This record gives sequence, structure tokens and C-alpha cells, in this order.
Amino acid sequence: MERFNIQGLNAQRFPDLIEAARGDVVLLSAIARQAEALMGRVKQEVDDPLSAGAFLRDQVYDWYQDSPREEDWSDRRAESWAGIFADSRVNGGRLQPWLNLRLRSLHAQASRSGSWGGRVRQSLRRNRPVESSVSRTPFQQIRAEVAQAILDDLTARRRDKEGPVPLVRLSELAIRRQVPTINDALAQLFNGPETGPFVVLHPNRYPDCDEVQIRPPLGNVTGAALAYSLVTGRPGRRATAKSRGSVETGTIAATEDSEETDSEEAEDVDAATIWVADQVDAAAWRRVVKERRRERHRLDTPPKEYHSRPAYASLRSLLLEDPEFRQSFLSVKWRGRPAGLPLLATLLQKGSLVPEVVTDHEYLEAELGDLAQGDPQWHPSDETWTIGEWTVVREGSHDKGFRFTAKRAK
Repeated sequence: MERFNIQGLNAQRFPDLIEAARGDVVLLSAIARQAEALMGRVKQEVDDPLSAGAFLRDQVYDWYQDSPREEDWSDRRAESWAGIFADSRVNGGRLQPWLNLRLRSLHAQASRSGSWGGRVRQSLRRNRPVESSVSRTPFQQIRAEVAQAILDDLTARRRDKEGPVPLVRLSELAIRRQVPTINDALAQLFNGPETGPFVVLHPNRYPDCDEVQIRPPLGNVTGAALAYSLVTGRPGRRATAKSRGSVETGTIAATEDSEETDSEEAEDVDAATIWVADQVDAAAWRRVVKERRRERHRLDTPPKEYHSRPAYASLRSLLLEDPEFRQSFLSVKWRGRPAGLPLLATLLQKGSLVPEVVTDHEYLEAELGDLAQGDPQWHPSDETWTIGEWTVVREGSHDKGFRFTAKRAK
């Protein structure tokens, strides 16, 4: 177990083990015990989203580095990847059952052929640890199917340096399971926004790789047009002023790109990666918001743990300080969750705010409490929050409604 290797285990031919141990009751008993222990370890590795996501990143890295030069890529990877997370399927039938189902079968065969009597064998058929190792919640099952579909797609296709790689099996799974459900599973596996794109590899962590993303289908496409793809590089990204200098001239182009070239580090962050970046400065947010505004798109909804991300602290500081940026942010603000920051930006920009929705004041006050005291639950007794140079006052009541005013010290 100390040398646990899930890919090596997955490539084992379990029927051959039973055949080799036939008649050796001691060895068969050892096989049964080891199979039971391995099932628990496998389930721990593949059903925990953080562990599963880390494993998938490693395999995508191998695909990125090795598949272009390995002629036998598909055959070799099929042995080690098929059935790790869930059944690997091909159209018209099953290619490989899930690893734990195969281990359960190995455990059952070794138990029947071992030294136990009939009563013991009967109890083993109801072995709780074994059965719990093959049971899953509905969402665990979906997440496992998503992870396996990614591996199966990577097995089937080598990396093409000229364009995106279609994720056919993942797309077929989305037809059965619905796109929002697949996106939710991908967000958990790769710790990203629920709407995608989902960053699998990033140069910050893998310096010898381009960025690799899983891009979900656009709009309301269905059926054969519904397609996920694996994209390498930075598709659709504008060239910076340095790379365009020989083509574009004039003060307008230089002005537009001045913020984008404030620092080399900021250039590594874009709309798809800003929530997972370790460092996010003001220039990165200005660039992202400007791009979304130009394309008339909304910002991606932040991940669930957005409050603890460096991107959030940077964005909130910028909204407190820069009225021009606040206006740009409000023109592309995300829909829905979280509501607190857009409400705060509106209050600071207009100087006053009367929440239109009954619960909006709670989201705003949580943001104010966090800024003032580091505690979203904190509420001042005098209905006045002091936030740096800003003073925010609440007036009114629950019955008549609330009105917030904000003033900045001159």
C-alpha cells in the first residue's frame, strides 16, 4: 500500500491472479484481503474531488508532453487509464468496468476459492467495507463519469498543436446528464467557476506548458452541435502592445494597451484564470473588465470560495479607489451570486442606494462588515460603517425599507 500506484493496479489482469493462485488457499486468502484494502484506497483517491482533480491534471500534463511523439499513445494509455474512475464505454458496449468493480469481483472469487467455510463465505458476500467501496451518491457517480470521460478522450486523441481537441465522450455524457450538471462537476474537479472555461494546466504551476482549458458549449446548443473541447494556448486573447507594435501605430492603440503592459506578471492572468491566480494586480482586473466590456459579455461568476481568493481582495480594493473602474465593472457585473460586491460598487458610485430586493441589504451589510472589521456578521450599533476613507450610513427600517449613503473624505 505504501507503493500504491493506481495506474499500475488498473493495468493488472485480475483473472490471471486467480488462475495463478488456484489451489493455494493461503495465497487466495491474501489476495482477498489485499483486494478489500485496495478498494478503500481507490475510492478515497477517485471520489475526493481535490484528489481526483490533482490526478487529472497530472494525466493531462502527460498527454500534453508525451502524446505528440508517441505513436502507440492510445494503446498504451488505454491499459492504465480505462476504468479508473468509472466504466469506460465505447458506442454500443462497455470497454472496461470501473476498477473497484473489478476488485470486488477479484475479492469474491478469491474468497470463494480460499480456505473459508460456507458460513464465512456467506458473510463475506455481505462485506460492508467491500460494498461501501462500490457505492456512490448520485453526484459522486456523475463526477466520476466526467473524470473518466476526460481520460477516455485523452486516450483516443493525441495533442494537436494546430487546434483544439474535441472531447467527444464528455460531450456525449453532457447530452445524457445535461450541461449544467457536467459544468458543476468540472468546477469541483478543477476549482473554477461553474460556467467555465475550466483551467486544467496553467503556466504558473506548469512552466513548460501553455495554458490548457476545457471549454464548455456556447449558448443553448443541443444534440450533435453540443461540444466540449480541450484548448491549448490562449485562444481569443488579444495581442499586447509589444507584439502589435510593428503592425499598429498611433496614440490610441498605445493608450489602450498601456494598462495591459504595466507588468509582465500581470500578462499571465486573463478572465479564465483570474480566480485561480496566486497574484492579481489592478492592471489584470482593468484588462479583464475592459475585454468583457468590449465584447459585451458578463464577467464569469466567481467560485464558491471567492472571498478567500487573491483576485477578490484586489477587485474590492480597486472598486473602493477608482470611480472610472467602478463604472466599467458595473457595466459587466456578473449575474446572480455574489450580490454584495456589485451592490457596494453601486453605492460608492452613486453615493446612495435603496435596495430593490428585500434581502439585498443583508448582502451589502455583509460586505461592509467584512471590510470594516473582517467579519461579515459584524454590524455597527450606530448604523455607520467606516471603511478607509469611506463612511457608509444606513437609514430606515425593515418595515419601510433601507437607504444607504456613502461619503468619501476629501
